[in-house]
Amino acid sequence: MTGLEPYEIPVVGTYVDPRILPGFYYRVRPNHRKQHLFQGQSLKLVSVGMGYAKRLTFESESKLNATNYLWSDNHPDGLGLEPRAVLKGMKFQILVGDQIIGQANVFRADMPQQEESTVKKMTPTGKYAIIKRIYIDVMCHINLDLNDTGANIEQLMRVCGVATVRKHPNQSEAKVIRVDNVGLDSQLNLLFARTQTELTFLPIR
Repeated sequence: MTGLEPYEIPVVGTYVDPRILPGFYYRVRPNHRKQHLFQGQSLKLVSVGMGYAKRLTFESESKLNATNYLWSDNHPDGLGLEPRAVLKGMKFQILVGDQIIGQANVFRADMPQQEESTVKKMTPTGKYAIIKRIYIDVMCHINLDLNDTGANIEQLMRVCGVATVRKHPNQSEAKVIRVDNVGLDSQLNLLFARTQTELTFLPIR
């Protein structure tokens, strides 16, 4: 399907890509257009309807009167759904091994995020959890307390990594579990690379 970006997952006619699943967040763009639907918001997909033309319903402010929905066949050129894992306003602890060395607050999250994999994992109840790994590229307010150097660093930094997002079978919303392979657009990244230190982000609920 031409016209979509590499990070967008297709919906066209009656076809909805099987990677598009309720409980996860998406940003929606009609093919061959620059503007996103729903004011460019990242919205949780609530349901994918059955039948010939499938209704995709996204979370709305009103739970009684859903206004954020579309039909899969209403856009002849199709739609691209971009998976969204890390959103503006999220907060994370920054860890080196088991040691907490700081905090990250997401300031901007408008760069593309791209799904790397989707797997199903059996839970003790016999039902499946769904786990996605999504590449992220965001801007964060970083606060680091490096005890070894005595430095306390507060800085706005670009952060890249791979977020693990899990939807438990009894939950309606997928949650970020962790962000691995974290890279900082800063000279600090060289410090961590030289010492072969890997950073991990864990969400603060």
